[in-house]
Amino acid sequence: MTQVRDVLPQPWKGVNLGGWLLLEPGPSFPLFTHHLLKDKSQARCEWDLMKVLYEKLGKAGAAEVIRSHRETHITKADFERVRSYGLNAVRLPFGYWIISQPRPREPYMGPALEYVDRAVAWAEELGLQIVLDLHGCPGGESPEAPCGRRQRPESRWDWRHWDFAASLKILQLLAKRYCDRSCVTGIAVCNEPCGVIPASNLISYYSRAVDTIRKAGMHESRVAVVLPIFQRPEGEEAFIAKWAKTTQGRHRNVCFDVHCYHCFENQFHGKTFAEQLRAVEENSKMFQRYPMVAGEWALGLGRATWCTCGDMDEDTVISIFGAQQMEAFRNSSHGSFFWNWKEDPEDKEWNFQLAYEQGLLNRPALALPPWDHTGEDPLEDILHPSPEDPVVYYGLSVCTEESTQKAFIFHEAWPCKEPRRPVKHRDIVRIQGHNKHFVAVTSLLARAFSPLMALQVPDPTLALQLLRLERYVATSAPKHQKRYFFSRATSTTIDADDEADGIFARWADFGDWQAITVERPPELQRAVALPQPLPQPRPRRRTKGHKENNNILLE
Repeated sequence: MTQVRDVLPQPWKGVNLGGWLLLEPGPSFPLFTHHLLKDKSQARCEWDLMKVLYEKLGKAGAAEVIRSHRETHITKADFERVRSYGLNAVRLPFGYWIISQPRPREPYMGPALEYVDRAVAWAEELGLQIVLDLHGCPGGESPEAPCGRRQRPESRWDWRHWDFAASLKILQLLAKRYCDRSCVTGIAVCNEPCGVIPASNLISYYSRAVDTIRKAGMHESRVAVVLPIFQRPEGEEAFIAKWAKTTQGRHRNVCFDVHCYHCFENQFHGKTFAEQLRAVEENSKMFQRYPMVAGEWALGLGRATWCTCGDMDEDTVISIFGAQQMEAFRNSSHGSFFWNWKEDPEDKEWNFQLAYEQGLLNRPALALPPWDHTGEDPLEDILHPSPEDPVVYYGLSVCTEESTQKAFIFHEAWPCKEPRRPVKHRDIVRIQGHNKHFVAVTSLLARAFSPLMALQVPDPTLALQLLRLERYVATSAPKHQKRYFFSRATSTTIDADDEADGIFARWADFGDWQAITVERPPELQRAVALPQPLPQPRPRRRTKGHKENNNILLE
């Protein structure tokens, strides 16, 4: 059994109104910057911000701050401007406390249903479609800020805390209240549910939510029910297949919500610009197969993009990326929504108005060259041409970004008189940073218990600092493509982390996010003077319980 791919008569081409009726840093700018925690840092979620407001201003003062924010953050003028930009829809995220009373001992302020009423009225008056998005459910659908409360450690939250029954009552109230409003063409049953929620339980809730919404008056011929499949561990397609098998196709005009972000997690930080565009291409194929909406997308890109985009300036890279995404969304049965309408006024990757005004959303899409996934993708060299001499030689600087401050040098483990020798398959090498220190790699246990084995990096770049000397092995001459470093001692692959500073050897798999792009920087392509050989370290005596130095395999 497969899920019928119903298509909206007018797929949504819209923008999120995040940060208005559910508060988050960035989207709720500048509310979070004006009301800081005691340590002068920003609160990370609405829950924590409300606690700050109550402590500083009391209940009446906090209520006035929230009332003022809700009155001014989004107004009818914003809806008029959305329409003037050629968009046809808005997605309205809100917490359950906007619809009903907050639960006991929760600091949220509500209900405030009049603001949803206003949004629906403005959309109807201006000819916009609106998707009502239950962004924060009772009990929370995750331990993250988008549902209202960010909980750390994450184990403080359990998926059973999510009150499914109370969430269904909220959806019933919404459906009954707005079932006769023609502008309401979608309703989302939650937002970004945590991946630890068993698929069977999530599918059960989704099926009951569709039934609840339909029985309350929102007919399948007019209103789509949006079912998020955010970061499902079994993958989007496997989840949809299980949904179809469980529900036997009895639900119509449902769509699965995916959030297309290319700047989070190690996986996307490790992708080259070409790989980012190929990922968009794969998304496009998925949109063609299933009923889907890109409920959130933005222009942010992972770190590796910026050292694999040739001589293109930042705006060109961003606009190309935006064009490819928008072309992919044309294949979506239910459309897409940019995140977000309001954001930090200087953040063009997330602020739709700024991106639009700077012309970052009006470039035609590129026709990508065909590639059968064998050999190097021809798109790599189109977007980031190989240097005149791409081979990496011992003693010459190479880099992962076009900056000598982010460069490093391969040195042989033993002296060699052969000049200008390339790094070859299975060579033993040592890696030296621009600051003359050498790379050290740690296992997960060493990272946790032995600071002497951890490589400390003061920023996300490869500014290397020596804490202990290590030996490495290379398995092929690195050119203009990504390589893997593998520790023979621990049978794990070297990787950087998207949150913790450092380079670690932790897992044996070879994911995209673990690959490292190594190449000659343009200004150093013709360098011929080799530095003097480095003094060789004396052999160290092994002591009981001391692990052998990690050897890194370049593949």
